Amino acid sequence: MNTSVQLISTEILIGIAVICFSSAFIVPTAALTLGEDQASSNVVLELTDARYASVQDGELRLNLKKLNDRAITRADNVFTISVTVDDVERLWIENDVPGLSFYRDGDPSATISKSRPLTPMPGSRTSIGVAVDTHEAVSGTETFTVVAQYEDEDETESDIRGSTVSVSPTTVEAGETVTVNATYRNDGDGWGVETARLTVDGTVVDQRTVALSSGEKQTVSFERRMEWPGTYEVGIEGVGYQSVTVAGPQLEVSSATIDDATITAGETADVRATVRNPSDRRIERTLELSVDGIVVDTRTVSIPANGERTVSFRRSFDEPGTYAIAVSGVDAGTVTVEERAGFDIRNRELSPMTTAALAPPATAGLLFLAIAANRRWSFVR
Repeated sequence: MNTSVQLISTEILIGIAVICFSSAFIVPTAALTLGEDQASSNVVLELTDARYASVQDGELRLNLKKLNDRAITRADNVFTISVTVDDVERLWIENDVPGLSFYRDGDPSATISKSRPLTPMPGSRTSIGVAVDTHEAVSGTETFTVVAQYEDEDETESDIRGSTVSVSPTTVEAGETVTVNATYRNDGDGWGVETARLTVDGTVVDQRTVALSSGEKQTVSFERRMEWPGTYEVGIEGVGYQSVTVAGPQLEVSSATIDDATITAGETADVRATVRNPSDRRIERTLELSVDGIVVDTRTVSIPANGERTVSFRRSFDEPGTYAIAVSGVDAGTVTVEERAGFDIRNRELSPMTTAALAPPATAGLLFLAIAANRRWSFVR
């Protein structure tokens, strides 16, 4: 059986605060179908909790501002997904945002992904919950994609490739920004999705989803603040890179260690790094924690002249395995995560103070959704 896909491209603004705020925030709760063509009406989103989302100007917006810091925050029934036709085979959410997950029917263990998709029936609704772990999530605008897989009479296949990487400028002072561009083109016959990953010396520091129809091309642009003096290979994974030289006072991460190298799934590992400043002035730098070559957390630290500072990270691991840990390129070792024995995650409940609800914002964080029919985008404005 051949299939095609319909994509819902999604942007989310996450805000984190130590204290949660609440307010009266009343919006319509009617069903919402994004897009104006027939294909767009096949997937229907229905707002079910006006405290955490709203419908404004034909857009569904999730309000994920003012989350509790360093806590797991859940909302079980924020919106629903349903379909109106019987040729939608699967629905899933592709999510590259650290600490952000979507789950169904009030069960945090029932996460939605390509390997665990929804298999909707016409007319039925699936409740969608949102979980944010602010041990991992950071403030800012992030993206993810909802994918609807269809039956298709004609076999189509995408062939998306990146080319023409440019990095500018290639000589900067510490604290300045470089811009990295690459062009992606789909030479296949059907829709496709590719992830563009920005790397610095092989570590993934940012990533973005590219969705293209047949024959379509798109320029992907990243900006990267270069804080540490030295020479780095900056580029896009699998496409190309260029050398960037960063000038400025020399600092060094003199050590990086893991407090407990063996933990149980669901527990956290503490990682510590010491930064030395041999210069005669105070310097501020941002350290990055990476897991298996992907940056998952950052900390900004101010180091006094001729002094040092120790910075701590805490990272939770839900899946068994062995993970390589580094801090700003300095190897900290590995964490081994063992299976959790005799524990059902569905019975795990945090205290009310820990699991404070997603707070309605003082200023709305927005989740913009746009939908595309096969072989073309149709954005809702």
